[in-house]
Amino acid sequence: MSIFKILFGVLIFIAFGVIEANAIDQSICSPGEKVVLYPNGSLKSCALKDDLRLDEIKCKSQNSISFYNNGQLETCVLAESAKVSGQECREAGLTSFYPDGKFKSCVKKD
Repeated sequence: MSIFKILFGVLIFIAFGVIEANAIDQSICSPGEKVVLYPNGSLKSCALKDDLRLDEIKCKSQNSISFYNNGQLETCVLAESAKVSGQECREAGLTSFYPDGKFKSCVKKD
């Protein structure tokens, strides 16, 4: 019986290690604003309730944010100036990323 429990536990850990988890959900969105979800229930876009820090950037509240189906950030408006992949990006400017998370573009800092 205990070997069964151990094997079952290992299978559970393997299954959870393989399943993709989207950490961002609609709790980051402003109440009463339009929220768009993918068919799998993950967040596609909304207006942010509060500033949101994601790695080296901070996305600005009350502005649109969007994600790819894999949970990676697609676009947001910066709450503060940031250096992203060597590029100086301006506060309040739109920044975007590719589906693999690599930097795509931003409004360049003067």
